[in-house]
Amino acid sequence: MKGMEDISDQSLLFEISENNDEDAFRILFERYSGRLFNLIYRMTQHYEDSNDLLQEVFIRVYRNRQKCFGMKNFRGWIYTVALNLARDYLRLHKRRQEIALDEKRERTTGGDLLKNSENAEIRRKILDAMKKLNVKYRAVFTLRDIQGMSYEAIAQALRIREGTVKSRLNRARLRIARELEGNL
Repeated sequence: MKGMEDISDQSLLFEISENNDEDAFRILFERYSGRLFNLIYRMTQHYEDSNDLLQEVFIRVYRNRQKCFGMKNFRGWIYTVALNLARDYLRLHKRRQEIALDEKRERTTGGDLLKNSENAEIRRKILDAMKKLNVKYRAVFTLRDIQGMSYEAIAQALRIREGTVKSRLNRARLRIARELEGNL
């Protein structure tokens, strides 16, 4: 379908639900996959497993396509699914995860080498500090400060109050700041 990129989630979900429209599913995947992958990766710190978990999110969307079509807040639901899968992963993999960096993203050329290596070092320190956060704080920090979601959307996705979101975010920021003191 031409112009489907501009169609609402509900219209895409209708096409997926009623017509098994592959183009609509592809557009929905493209619309959400980048941010969901980033969220899952920030939670798990494991690149390959994050890809697997992202695929599982969309398998669940497809399996629940009839239910998804009738949802008022599909965006909140899909973020909740991604967060729950990441939490389950962390419960199953309690061992500390090493940071798996995407090598292509880290490769640099020419004069940017020093600048990018400094940024990579800072990024590594922040990710290390994030790994030490409790999952509930890491989720809020990732959704707000990395994903840029609103407090309201985070509250809906996590099924908590906005005040709790703000409180957890403040605690997460303070803990990360403490971890970074003297390291930057």
